[in-house]
Amino acid sequence: MEKISKLISKKVISLDDAKEVGYVLDVILDENVKTYVGLIVVDEESENSFVLPRENIYSVGEDTLTIENSSKLQFNISSKTNNPIGKLVYDCHGNGLGRVVDVEFQGKTVRKIITSFCEFPQRYIRKSGDSFIIFGSKKRKKGGKEREFNVEVIQNFSSLPKVTIASPFIGASNVVSPEAPVRLYASTKMLIGKIVTNDILGYNNEIIARKNEEITQKIINKAKAHNKFNLLSYYSK
Repeated sequence: MEKISKLISKKVISLDDAKEVGYVLDVILDENVKTYVGLIVVDEESENSFVLPRENIYSVGEDTLTIENSSKLQFNISSKTNNPIGKLVYDCHGNGLGRVVDVEFQGKTVRKIITSFCEFPQRYIRKSGDSFIIFGSKKRKKGGKEREFNVEVIQNFSSLPKVTIASPFIGASNVVSPEAPVRLYASTKMLIGKIVTNDILGYNNEIIARKNEEITQKIINKAKAHNKFNLLSYYSK
C-alpha cells in the first residue's frame, strides 16, 4: 500500500541521465477518486510542470522516485489532479466526517480515504466534487424496494452490538447487523504526533491540550474523558 503523503515532495531521478529531473508536486487521480493515474512533477530550475503517468514510474524508494529517462515525462497541459486532500467529507444527511488528510492506494486502485476524524474504503464515496466528498452508497435494494444507506459515526467502541456480519469499515474490530446503520470508526492513532492548532479546554476550563502542543495518547485519553475528542480532531494538523 502507498499513500499520497509519502509521494509528495519526493525527488525524481532519471536513471539513464543519472540526474534529478524534479520533485513530485501532486498526485493525479481520476474524477471518481478510484484510480491512481500519475504524478505532477516540477523541474525546480525551469519551474515547468510535467505529467508522469503511473506506468512510466520505474520504482518508488524511501527517498526518491526513479524513471528510466526524462522522455517519460509529458508536458502538463491541465492543472486538474482530482486530489481530494483538504476536501471536507459529509454523509448524505449532512454530518461532517472530517477533512481528507491522506489517500491510500495499491497499484492503480485507490483503497482507502483517511480524514482528520476517520477512515473508510473508497467504495463508500458517493460523489467527489470540487469542494466536498459525499460519503455513502446511493441506494441498496431490499425486498424489491430501494432504501437509503445510512452511516452512524461512533467513538465508543465498547458499545457496538456483537452479531454476525462484519463491518466493511477499516479498523472495525466488532461486527454490526445488516439492519442497523453501518458504523464508521473514528481513528485515534493517526492523531498521535500531530500538532494542536488551538487551546482545547475541558470541564471547568481544565486544559486538555495547548496550542502548538504535540498530540500524545495521554492527550487523546483526556480529550475523550472530557468529551472533546471531536474538537481535538478538528484542531489538529
